[in-house]
Amino acid sequence: MFTLVLPSQHVTVPHETYRCVGRELATETPPELPVISYPRYQDTIPWVLVDAFTFTGPLMDSACFAVYNDEGSIAYSVSPPTLSSLAQVAVNYAPLRFRNELTAAFHRLDTLQDYYAALILNTTLKYVDEVIFQICCIGPEVLTYPGFDPDLITRNAELIYEIDDSLQYADIVDYSFPNGDYYSTVEYRIIDGEDSMWVELPPDIYYHHLVHPIISDEFPDMSAYVYSQFWREYLFYEADSGYPTLVDHIKYAQVLWDGQRIVLPSNRPFVLDDHALDIIGNWTTRTVPWAASGNRPIQPNIIAHEHNGNCGELQDLLCAAARTCLIPCVCVMDVCEDHVWCEFYDRGGLYPYQVDLGFGVTHIADTSVAYDEQYGGSKRVSAIFDWRSDGYWWTVTNTYSNTCSLYVYVYDLMGRPIDGAAVTISSEYYYGGISTSTRAWTDPDGMCSFALGDLRNFYARVTTPVGSYPVNPDEVIQIIENSQSGANYYKAFYIDNYLPSLRFTDTTFTDSLALHKYEVIVEPIRGQSSGNCVTRYGPGDSIRVYRSFFEEYEMGNIDVLFIDDDNLQDYVAGIPFKAHHAQTTSGGTLEFIVHDSATYHCLIANQDVIYYTPFCDITVNLYRNPAYGIEEDIVAVSPARTLPTIFNQRVLVNFDVPSRVRLYEISGRCIYDSHQAIPLIDCELSAGVYFLRTTTETSETINKCIVVR
Repeated sequence: MFTLVLPSQHVTVPHETYRCVGRELATETPPELPVISYPRYQDTIPWVLVDAFTFTGPLMDSACFAVYNDEGSIAYSVSPPTLSSLAQVAVNYAPLRFRNELTAAFHRLDTLQDYYAALILNTTLKYVDEVIFQICCIGPEVLTYPGFDPDLITRNAELIYEIDDSLQYADIVDYSFPNGDYYSTVEYRIIDGEDSMWVELPPDIYYHHLVHPIISDEFPDMSAYVYSQFWREYLFYEADSGYPTLVDHIKYAQVLWDGQRIVLPSNRPFVLDDHALDIIGNWTTRTVPWAASGNRPIQPNIIAHEHNGNCGELQDLLCAAARTCLIPCVCVMDVCEDHVWCEFYDRGGLYPYQVDLGFGVTHIADTSVAYDEQYGGSKRVSAIFDWRSDGYWWTVTNTYSNTCSLYVYVYDLMGRPIDGAAVTISSEYYYGGISTSTRAWTDPDGMCSFALGDLRNFYARVTTPVGSYPVNPDEVIQIIENSQSGANYYKAFYIDNYLPSLRFTDTTFTDSLALHKYEVIVEPIRGQSSGNCVTRYGPGDSIRVYRSFFEEYEMGNIDVLFIDDDNLQDYVAGIPFKAHHAQTTSGGTLEFIVHDSATYHCLIANQDVIYYTPFCDITVNLYRNPAYGIEEDIVAVSPARTLPTIFNQRVLVNFDVPSRVRLYEISGRCIYDSHQAIPLIDCELSAGVYFLRTTTETSETINKCIVVR
């Protein structure tokens, strides 16, 4: 197992160490992936619509549903997972932007669906979107953990609006629309040249980088351990004797910042025209003026009360203080070089934000904080990543250093992409050995990418629920040697196992009629895949709780299959079955022609994935062929001179031109096939209705005929 090195006298950031067991270098060209195409039937039949069915919402991982032709209408034969009645009411109450995510979150909460649905429905309207976002994004492991207090969710939302009333440079704005959608965000006053202007925060940034109650790896808490207050409240209103109170200074700020890169000196006084970022940095360094000693806490309240810390504690406190003051902020990690700091958001970008330890200076938009050689420092950084509050990481190394790009692909033994695979990239640690530099999780196509530093060696390991490579958790393989700035590297991993999958074989119809048609219209698939991170909980932050994040992708696919009754039962029983048609699709229109009178089911499944949950918008249309209605008159132009419609045991035909002749039972089964011009279909026929199909080089017609005894 990998070794987790806890902070010592010189180590600020916990890190994982590995041993290299091989060398399999990445290539400079991407892997060639198979392109699969499907032949399409040239459909010229004038189909008549019988019924239509729609499914909208998430199809949870490993879930499915099936519909069938129930006497001319479409009905479920296998139902998808459903929510409780109260949870569905809460989903319908939610903003449109959160409905898919909330539905998926409720499915993961299982027996606690009604509890969190009631929490939403009992919340004051102006806080509802913030409450719903937190339920979607805190992670089901935290929401269901015995030590979590759900009242923190509403208290967090209330504090955002309460603190807003004390700020001059920021205002919460709420929007609602006629279609029932609504959301909140924040607008700020900033200095732009010689003038000030108000700018509005994109809603996704507001929710993820400001509303979310977790900074990085701390457990969301307002128990007695953190002085019975959530950090937004404690940091804003509380201060030990001799230390500044944040509200007393931030309330005078007129603007967020002046847009200038600057390093502000330590021990500077608070003055009335300070901008917000200046005040928060000054407050942080005055609140934690001493280098780290003792227990090294990660909870913002405890850091503020104990007044000591290195870059890790200062990062947590600075980020929490910025969010307390309604400034979107994230944690930035350079774990392999043992340093961390923050970034704040403004007008489409994230900018460095750091206070130095030991009553140090405040850096604003200063890219030298990574201490990379490119900016006059002493380090050659390996990888730097941002930590979104829900646990998702993405590399931002290019902000602080020269970089190369690495693209990693993960497949099973059949070459199928594995979603949600954890790809860990490591390099030589600042204090020796090999340690984690960054990590990413593969998308629905089995791919993830990294921006990595130049002139470094890099190592990798891949971890999935179906297998890992290398096999042992403390092992890595080298994939890049002496990385070059501007280079692109590609590496494919094949895990020695198989994804879960639908166990079916293809089967095709013999020559038969086209009686009905299923048309499946799939809007472009988007959805969520997940990964996880560690959250530390309890006294001394000693209890580790793994929590999931759910990243959205504008990609993904589902499986669409058509099977008969007997094979549906085999599918439900979990044994191999046969499908008459199967296709994986990311969007588009699929068709299936029903050739006999048996019952066929359209099965839509999401089962060859690990974590991916597609958000579906699917329409299934059922059509009938008007030529085969038994009660209807058939009108057609035939190549035969005379064609009777009632016969005794045998069918007599007379053709002017050579033709192919086929005769079908009412079920659609072909019982006679001749490629010659013939006067007699010479086979024994039972009394009943038949269809005669005649084909020439230029035309094809179908006639109904009746055989009597």
